[in-house]
Amino acid sequence: MIRPRGTKHPGGNVADLRTLAHLTADAALTAAPDRQRTVLDAAKRLHDIADGLERRKRKSLEQVAVAELPANATAYEIHHSRRRQATRVGAEVYLPGWSATARALPNVFLRSALFAATRGVQADSADLLAGGSTGPVAEEKIGTFKDTTMMFSGYRLCQFDRLVYSTCLEYYRDLPICPEESLQYQRTTFYEFASRLGNSYSVKAHRAIRASLLRLSFAHVRIRQERMNIEVPRLLSVKFEGSESVEGFKGRDALLLRVTTSVAELFGPGAWTAVENDAARYDGLRGWLANFYAGHAQPKPLPAELLHQLCGYGPSKSNFRASLVRALEKLKDPFTPACCRVASYHFSKESKTIYVVRTAWVA
Repeated sequence: MIRPRGTKHPGGNVADLRTLAHLTADAALTAAPDRQRTVLDAAKRLHDIADGLERRKRKSLEQVAVAELPANATAYEIHHSRRRQATRVGAEVYLPGWSATARALPNVFLRSALFAATRGVQADSADLLAGGSTGPVAEEKIGTFKDTTMMFSGYRLCQFDRLVYSTCLEYYRDLPICPEESLQYQRTTFYEFASRLGNSYSVKAHRAIRASLLRLSFAHVRIRQERMNIEVPRLLSVKFEGSESVEGFKGRDALLLRVTTSVAELFGPGAWTAVENDAARYDGLRGWLANFYAGHAQPKPLPAELLHQLCGYGPSKSNFRASLVRALEKLKDPFTPACCRVASYHFSKESKTIYVVRTAWVA
């Protein structure tokens, strides 16, 4: 049958296609004997096309970053959905569910130079932004894999900021995150926040946390991945209640945190990783490598130059290999959490490629 140009293909509707398949099969009963097999084959072909469309539709729905459930969804439905991805239940949006013994972040953050493996930002803490003489970046491209583009505005971030940000998300592990228009904050104290970080409280820790939260509150990220644009206007919003001067800092000073639904778009199926708390607390290049490799399912050779760009180590390449070897040797320690413990690694003959194998991949 020839369809007039511009008419809708019946395959666009699975139900219509199945109806047509049934009608075709019925027609085979009255067809001439020499035509019955051809008509039945046509009916089977229509059924196969309908099945294929249904599978693609189901797969497409599964790939939506934020799953949709009705407001009256059962606890089982919600739990099952949140095991894989962020989930909207009625009007409320939840991040994926992860264990209290781990920290979760989007893979696009862990596999890029967003949280750079440099101590420069953290060490230069002369003011509350810990930016010293370095001001905010208007907009710059962050090192990522070729299938992703990330544009960043704000104060440069480091591995300590990764830990602080994942700790902020912990406050929403069992609670819905805030709608963009909401002004609701999660309230805590600097003492409690430092404890969640895994540190004891001190004025020095207070100052470092405050500086990190301010850096994160200025961070604006735009991502292009899998033909989709995702924008996170702010990684978080923060308010402080207490002294503005270091001399007056107290552990009981209030800390108000707010993370909005734009972040949920980064927590789609297979797009996030939960890393054991001990490994999440690693700093520097060891911290970046631990969190980077924890989210991979199998080993893959990577150009050393690409790894240098992805980790945000800095412009100098002269000592990167030595630093990389030291960090990987630390990750081979038997006390390293299983999620990121390194079994072996080796460079190619020309030292241009490195192949890292986690113990979990050879078990």
